[in-house]
Amino acid sequence: MFYFTGLTHVPALDRNTFLPGAVGDHLTSAGGVLFGGSQMSSLAWLQAGATGSYGAVVEPCNFPAKFPVPAIVMAHYLQGETLIEAYWKSVQMPGQGLFIGEPLARPFAGIRQHVGDGGMTIAARLLTPGLYDVQAAPSMMGPYRSVGRLQVGQGTREIRLGLIPPAYYRFVRRDATPTR
Repeated sequence: MFYFTGLTHVPALDRNTFLPGAVGDHLTSAGGVLFGGSQMSSLAWLQAGATGSYGAVVEPCNFPAKFPVPAIVMAHYLQGETLIEAYWKSVQMPGQGLFIGEPLARPFAGIRQHVGDGGMTIAARLLTPGLYDVQAAPSMMGPYRSVGRLQVGQGTREIRLGLIPPAYYRFVRRDATPTR
């Protein structure tokens, strides 16, 4: 879903598999020069299957504020915001950059949670039927550790979890075939 690097040219990019909604960014000083630049164009990410990217268009200044902060992009995107919202919240000086791709991509939308009555209820349409590891972490970026298992059946739209401590949670499907 996310591929952030500082390389000016990403080798074998066309051999990656990007999921729908994926973000790719090489965080270089001229990635936003779409044609004829000395560095890889941000368009290469879209050609390889990513949904969106961002690239700086002006040299020579490499001020960190003109580049996306990957942790901020991921945090906002994973919370259900659109790709453009997530990117713009991560770049302090966007005037020297160019966003490309599908700005309204929002693959993590549609999740609601309610905490109360001694537990948490999550309403989502994202989980396909199967067995999931429930993992928890002290921050959104991890480290995550397994805290239980959950069976999701066909048509399940609400998941009720008992009393759980404050943390960040994720569900990792156990019986899915790994993608390469």
